[in-house]
Amino acid sequence: KDYLMTAYNKTTNFTVKDSLASGNPAKIVKGAEIDAEFDDIETAVNSKADIAGQTFTGTIEAPTMTVSGTLTAGTIDGGTY
Repeated sequence: KDYLMTAYNKTTNFTVKDSLASGNPAKIVKGAEIDAEFDDIETAVNSKADIAGQTFTGTIEAPTMTVSGTLTAGTIDGGTY
C-alpha cells in the first residue's frame, strides 16, 4: 500500500560490536554501515504522510466501520457508505 510509511529495519546491529574484544576488526564501526543506516531512516521518514496537506495515491483500504454521531468528510466519490 503506497500510503503507508516504509518500515525501518536496522541494517547493522551496532550493540553486538560492544561485546567484541578490543582490537577485533569487527568492533570498528565503519562509515558505510552508518551511511546505510541513515539512508534507511531517510527512506522511511520521506515516505510518511505529512500531518498537513497529505496526499494519498492508489487505492486506500479501510476495514468495515460503523459511524455514529456526525461524520464530516471533504469529498467522497463513488462507493457505498
